[in-house]
Amino acid sequence: MPFKSRSLRFASFLWVIVVGLCFAGCNKHRLLDEVRPIENHQWNYADVKSFDVEISDTAQTYSIYINLRHSFQFEWRNLWVNITTTFPNGKEYTKRVNLLLSEPDGHWYGDCLGDNCDMRLAIQQKAIFPLPGTYNFKIAQDMRQNPIGYVKSVGVCIEKSEEAPAESN
Repeated sequence: MPFKSRSLRFASFLWVIVVGLCFAGCNKHRLLDEVRPIENHQWNYADVKSFDVEISDTAQTYSIYINLRHSFQFEWRNLWVNITTTFPNGKEYTKRVNLLLSEPDGHWYGDCLGDNCDMRLAIQQKAIFPLPGTYNFKIAQDMRQNPIGYVKSVGVCIEKSEEAPAESN
């Protein structure tokens, strides 16, 4: 029994090191990469997740992603969400987005390990932020069922696009 216990501790230690290295490799082009847990893995309409990002370079283009963690027990192939962007001047823009989570045969997209599937879903490439300042992103589930079970966390990632922005004439 002591051998199994030591092996389990070593495996746990190794897993912590691997996960730590993944997070330590921070991308210098990333402005925001945050996730918020979903309480009891039951995402209710009223449980709106909020994220702030400071944008100073309005000539740069950005890629915007939704980070999602769900269980294998999630019942649907997709997840509808409302994403509201509040600009530094207070104006808001809301868009309903369909996040595809699996193939028709039920094979999950993303990285799945154990009961967790982690996904980074691109919602906008080459986005331009027209004003410098703080932008707020709010994400709310918008499925017909409330609450939605087996969603563990949701987040936003914003990073500078690799390509240079197109020049205007």
